[in-house]
Formats: sequence, structure tokens, C-alpha cells
Amino acid sequence: MALQKYGFIVKSADLDMFKHQGHLASDNFNMSIAGVQDAGQACFVAQEMLTKGVQLIELCGAFSGEEAQQIRDALEDRIPVGYVQYTTEERERLTRELS
Repeated sequence: MALQKYGFIVKSADLDMFKHQGHLASDNFNMSIAGVQDAGQACFVAQEMLTKGVQLIELCGAFSGEEAQQIRDALEDRIPVGYVQYTTEERERLTRELS
């Protein structure tokens, strides 16, 4: 089956999981986007996405590997969950430029 429903979750302390949601859609692709404050909220949102037929979820770079695993566990590994990773150099650059 081709990928048609995709989920993306972003994390920031000032996001509200009920307010900060959106969709991008075309004839062949539908992406659900949600903002959350922490991994616990991300688990809730991911479960909701699963019930709506999302086939995979990606997490923004603010999530750690441990948090990604927490979300996988909450979904009982029913769909793939990936997360953005930065190289050591890019993490240093982020620290330098965004601090």
C-alpha cells in the first residue's frame, strides 16, 4: 500500500495540542500536523492520528530517541515512528546560533 496518510508532531513549551493542529492535502497525500508540549501529549496525539488512519509518524528534532521510543510503545509499534536527528556539528551550530 502506498503512503497516503502521514503524521508530523512538533514539540515546544508554548504549543497547545488542541489548538495547534493542521493538515496539508493533495489528491494522493494527506499530512496531519500537531504541536505538543511534551512526549506525554505526543503519545496522546499519536494515538489519535493512528485512529484516523495515519500510516507513519515523524517527530521534530526536539524529541529525543527515548521520547520516540515512548511514543512507539504507546502505539504498540503498530506504525513506524521516526524522528529528526542532527549531526554533532549541527547541534553545536544550533546551540551557538540559537542561544
